[in-house]
Amino acid sequence: MKIFDCFMYYNEDHILDLRLNYLNNFIDHFVIVESIYNHKGEKKGLNFDIKNFQKFEKKIIYIVVDKLPDTFKINDNDNEKSKHSKYILNGYKRDHFQRNHILKGIEDGDQEDFVLISDIDEIPNLEKINFNSTKSKLILFNQKMCYYKFNLYQKNYTWVGS
Repeated sequence: MKIFDCFMYYNEDHILDLRLNYLNNFIDHFVIVESIYNHKGEKKGLNFDIKNFQKFEKKIIYIVVDKLPDTFKINDNDNEKSKHSKYILNGYKRDHFQRNHILKGIEDGDQEDFVLISDIDEIPNLEKINFNSTKSKLILFNQKMCYYKFNLYQKNYTWVGS
């Protein structure tokens, strides 16, 4: 049984470093997916540099997305509400398209493997999880909702992530 930790990357090296170091003892493979486009559909350069994370090089599977999905065409005669909806929906389509490329990083996975999918800043606490005795095919993690810093979190709010 292997455990894959999968997430999209933009340029969050400080959070990536924290995530890799914190989860390293629990994870067999980190699947990092980066696109050459932002979620607005604008072309961007690649930001991930394996040299910054050589300690984890053997565990990292790096996937580059070099295409855009089909999106809703925004027409000049669309009203403002329709244009706004299309902008939002196109952002979701690009987000999902990039996230779906995680599949390329888990092609060598087996039925008994676990695949964690989350945003880069949704770092699950795996210290008390025994994956060998877990029978469920779907696990949701209750996480703290933090704003900008780890000590700024909503005490009475649980974020369900990963």
